Order: sequence, then C-alpha cells, then structure tokens
Amino acid sequence: MYRFPSFIFPISLWTSLFLLSLGIFLGAPPVQGEQKKTANWKAEKQVLEGQIESHTITIDQLQEGLRVKQEQALETKTIERNVLMELEAIDLRLLAMLAKLHDLEATMAAQQKQITSTEAEIRAIEEKKQTTQAHLQKRIIAYYKTGKIGMINVTFSADTLPNLLSIQDAFESLIHYDQDVLRHYRKTLEELGQSRKALILEKNLFDSFITQANQEKAAIEKTKQEKNELLAQIRTQTQLHQQAAQEIAQATQDLSTQLTSMKKKVEILSQEFLMNKGKLPAPVSGKVLSLYGQARINKMGMAGNSTGISIEAVSGTPVKAIYAGTVSFSGYLRGYGNTVIIDHGFQYYTVSSRMETLLKEEGDSVITKDEIGIMGETATLVEDGLYFELRHGKDTEDPLLWVEKNELTLP
Repeated sequence: MYRFPSFIFPISLWTSLFLLSLGIFLGAPPVQGEQKKTANWKAEKQVLEGQIESHTITIDQLQEGLRVKQEQALETKTIERNVLMELEAIDLRLLAMLAKLHDLEATMAAQQKQITSTEAEIRAIEEKKQTTQAHLQKRIIAYYKTGKIGMINVTFSADTLPNLLSIQDAFESLIHYDQDVLRHYRKTLEELGQSRKALILEKNLFDSFITQANQEKAAIEKTKQEKNELLAQIRTQTQLHQQAAQEIAQATQDLSTQLTSMKKKVEILSQEFLMNKGKLPAPVSGKVLSLYGQARINKMGMAGNSTGISIEAVSGTPVKAIYAGTVSFSGYLRGYGNTVIIDHGFQYYTVSSRMETLLKEEGDSVITKDEIGIMGETATLVEDGLYFELRHGKDTEDPLLWVEKNELTLP
C-alpha cells in the first residue's frame, strides 16, 4: 500500500495545491502489493492512470510556480542591490553634509571669536577715549582758568614773557593733541563698529547656512531611514520568495516521487501477463513428467537440469498459447525440436517444444488458448511429453508458478 511521508509543508498557495493533489490520491482505494493479486487490477490501473495525469498537471503547475518565484526572488535581489547602491550614495551625501556642517561650525566659531575680539577692542578703545576725553576736559578747564596772557599776567608773573608764551603754546598743543586722539578714537570706534556689524551679518548668514545644512542633513537621514526600511521589506520579500520556491521545489520533488511510484505500479499493472501469474491456462492437460530445475537424463543418455517442465501429451493433442502475444519464432530449434516462442510483452516469453506440427508462423498474433501446434510421436523420440519453458528476459522461471494446476497432475 502506498503511504505518504509524515512531514507537513508550511501552508501556502503552492503547498495547498500540492496537498489538494495528494488529497485525490489519498481518496483512492488502497493499491495491493505485487504478491497479493486482486480481481479488479484493471480498474486499479485505470484509477492510477487518472491520478498520474492529475499529478503531471499539478507538477507542471508547481514548476511554473517555481519559475515565477525564482524570477521574483531574482527581481527582489536586483532591487535590493539598487537600494544598497542608493544607500551608499546617501551615506556619501551624509558624510559630505557632515563635513560641510563641520566647516560651517568651525567658521562660525572663528567668526564669533572675531566678533568677541572686536567687541573687546571696542571696549578698550572706548575706555581710552573716555580717559583721553577726561584729560582733555581738565586741560581745557585749566587753559580757560589761565586765560590769555595780558598785562596783569606779565606784571605779576614771576616768569618772563617768553616763558608765559611757551606755556600757553604747550597748553594749546596738548589740547589739539587730545582732540586729534579723540578724533582718531572716534574714527577707530566707527570702523570697529562697522566691522562688528559686518561680522554679525556674516555670523547670521553662516547661522542660516548651518540651519539649512541641518535641514538637509535631517532630510538625508530621513531618506536613509526610509531606504533602510525599504531594504528590510525587500529582504523579507526575498526570503519569502526563496522560502516559497523551496516549498514548491520540495512539493514538486515529493509529488514527482509519488508520480514515479505510481508509474512503476501502472507499469506493473500494464503487464497483464504478470498480473495473471498463477491463473494462466496450461498449454496441455496431463501429467507433469519433470519439474523445473530437476536433474534429468533423456533417452539419448544426456544428463542435465531442466529449465522448464515436461507435460505428458498423447499424439494429436493440440498445444495452446497460455496468453496473448506475438510469435517471435516458429520452427525447428536444435536441442528442442519443433518450437514456438511467443513474446507476451515486457520481456516475458513462453517456449513450447517437441511438437509434431506447428500451426503458427513467425509474426503471427495469438490470443489465449490459440492452438499453436499439435503433439506427435516422432517429436518425442528424445524426450517424452511437451517441453514448456517460461522466460523473463534471459532468466527462466518455474512455469508451475504461473499456470493453473487443476488440469495438471503433479508428480
């Protein structure tokens, strides 16, 4: 009896199709072993042939499904490679953006440092300006307190007039000097102020660049995340396609194994000669004179083991074909006498020898119990009875295992 393997496939479209096809087979009546013959072997053969056709169609469908799944797996592999290339390009863009951000942040830090330095310089100059301005105010006050040189200064001063004029010139020179210093400080402060404004504007611009670069970086990282998610989905798809392909391949292999087994069974069931083993009619009725494999000595004194059986048959007894077939030889065969060899198909042959008259010629078709020859006295001068042999290929088999024994008398 055929039995299915105990494994269970993961349920999928293709394994469901496989199990469906097996369901047809499981629903069939049990097939008996070769040794246990049944009366309905022809019906069993017909059922098996139908199952073979169904299984063949299913295998074709599974193979087509396998081809599709393999193509899909290749397609997803190609997509996976493309996504990996895109991810590599994204990584390069991200690295370039990080380098750009690093440069911008370094420039921004330098700019801030320069702004801080300028502001410190402005404060220092502002302090110097205020100090100079205070000195100037004191000198101006002292100058005005001294006043211009007049008769009173000249009269009451201990200094000479040239000395007084020199002091006045010195006062005026200091005042002018302080005024020049203040003008220089104001100009420097204006320049530093403008420089500070320019630096702040540049800082704001760089800050804008950094903000924009960070946005671009965030967009690239988001794209990378999406691509990684897509890659994970593609890899899952690839695994599913590969798993499905493996399931289909396994289903196809197991179904092919079942198909091979059924074909072998059909081949056996197609051998009608084999299926009738033990039920074939004897070529003649009578007493079995020698058994298969029995040591014999013929009338000429020649000894040997028989590769067939001898059946006693009186002169005039017709010899019949035990089953349908084609006459592959009809004539005199040295050591056998007049012989008819019938090919029953699948390398099964019957050899009937020691007949007086041959009724069939080479190439003739015969049916069961067709008369193929007639026994006579001259044909049994060397050995008694009809010699009957059964061959399968080059091997001989015991004819008594093949024919019905109700018409034979066994020794």
